[in-house]
Amino acid sequence: MAKRKLTSLRSVLLRYLLLCGGGCALILVLWWVIFMQLINIGFLLPAVASAQACADARETVASMTADTFDSLQISDLCRWAVVQNDAVLQTNMDDRHLKIALNAFHGSGNLGYQYDVKMADGSFCLLQYDYATPYADPALRDTLPDFQTCYILLLAVLILVWLGWQTHCTVRTFAAETSRLNAAVDAIAARQLEQIDTDGVRIREFAVTLQALQTMGRELTDSLQSQWRMEQQRTEQIAALAHDLKTPLTVIQGNADLLAEDALSADQQTQVEAILRGTERARHYLAALRTAGAAPAVQTPLASHALTERLAQTARALCAPAGIQFILQEEWQGTIRAAENDLLRAAENLLDNAAAHTPRGGTVTLTVARENNRFILRVTDTGPGFTAAALARAGEMFYTDAARSDSAHQGLGLYSARRTAAAHGGTLRVSNTPGGCAELCLPICE
Repeated sequence: MAKRKLTSLRSVLLRYLLLCGGGCALILVLWWVIFMQLINIGFLLPAVASAQACADARETVASMTADTFDSLQISDLCRWAVVQNDAVLQTNMDDRHLKIALNAFHGSGNLGYQYDVKMADGSFCLLQYDYATPYADPALRDTLPDFQTCYILLLAVLILVWLGWQTHCTVRTFAAETSRLNAAVDAIAARQLEQIDTDGVRIREFAVTLQALQTMGRELTDSLQSQWRMEQQRTEQIAALAHDLKTPLTVIQGNADLLAEDALSADQQTQVEAILRGTERARHYLAALRTAGAAPAVQTPLASHALTERLAQTARALCAPAGIQFILQEEWQGTIRAAENDLLRAAENLLDNAAAHTPRGGTVTLTVARENNRFILRVTDTGPGFTAAALARAGEMFYTDAARSDSAHQGLGLYSARRTAAAHGGTLRVSNTPGGCAELCLPICE
């Protein structure tokens, strides 16, 4: 396949300027040629025709008097006015030209295109002319608009039409090139790199940009696929680990239960209870690991009030033993579409985190509201709040805030909540108010 010849952006702009300038120059030349031809064939009179007619009429007018003045002996190319003792006796001028002529006659104006001819009886005839190209036929001069004005307007229209057409063609060229760039961006977003069209590009700079976009899209796709494979591998490893730990944990708990049934000393009883508590905590971790790798559950209509009641019961059970006050603010009741168990687990993780990081005597508040057609489930506490690093990384798997971490939390709570929010088309937001604040923001699909 032959290599396409590309045009540089500079060449396109230079061509546009040359076509605009050259076209305008050609129009001016043609305009002048046609203009001179109209004079040569007698359709128009030269620009000096009116001045010559007035100059020829001076001797004729000088021999006349105001009473014997005969306008038929003066060319209709001239405008005239007979003035005696500052009074206008006769004229063919309109009011505007007459005012100009009288001002020039009295020396208060500088017309330039006027002869003040003294007549035989001392009266004056003011002969006024224009440097223009009138029609040769008097009938045309009386019926048609001024030729010179119309011709100049026509010239301006032709130049504007030519410039507009060249601009339109150049804009179409750029629009075609930029449309390919937009299509390439859309193809990259859709991960359909084969749809990027680099064959129809005509401008070199756009071709380079398209090739760069194609390369970037290929590398981005490879990176996303690699990341997806790593995520899948991590999920499978987590699932395998959770499954492998389940059996020995069951054995430990079963034996601990058997030991608890025997007659034990106080120290032995304490040790068995510690084993059982550790086992229960390990089961909690396994449940969190399974949740982290599980697929999103089916979403069904859910009454927000029922969800709020269950969360309030959980919150009271978490706060009461720790000496923390729980406040419920239910500002909205309605129906949402959600996976009940997933949403309940995500909200309970937020409540568990808030209770774990609130000092005795503090407060944990659960707010249920509706804002801009979005369901808001907000948990705030009076604890130390999040660090700047935690605000940036909250929701990452296994990330724990140094200011808000302990041995019972391994960075899965906020990750699970963020994952649940994303599965519902919403978001998880964390902030400081100045205590900790985490909220689930989900769209309402009633």
